[in-house]
Amino acid sequence: RGVITTRLFTEGEFVVEYIGELISEREARAREVEYKKDPNIGSFMFFFAHGGQRYCVDATEETDKLGRLINHSRQHPNCIVKVIPIDGIPRLVLIAKTDIPPGEELLYDYGDHSKESLLAHPWLKF
Repeated sequence: RGVITTRLFTEGEFVVEYIGELISEREARAREVEYKKDPNIGSFMFFFAHGGQRYCVDATEETDKLGRLINHSRQHPNCIVKVIPIDGIPRLVLIAKTDIPPGEELLYDYGDHSKESLLAHPWLKF
């Protein structure tokens, strides 16, 4: 779907939070199995490590939150993801990698470069 900017974001500026349910990696892997059974469900799961633990933000449920709609670009990302702990809870935020002018699509590298994922989703190469 994608997200287009309506104003300038300067390099290093907060753009949006990737909002969803914070769950363990184990729970996320179990959900992936269930999600794959329904071809109408996309994958909006972001896996990451923080404080020696593995987590996932599951943003699969349809909401009005924009972070889940930002598209992938391995070659031309203009945002990067950072983990910011707030009250001890890790949160994912997208930060402008460069100045992003109004009217430009927000893009970041989803970070999944595993052989299995690249075979299943060749568009992750780009």
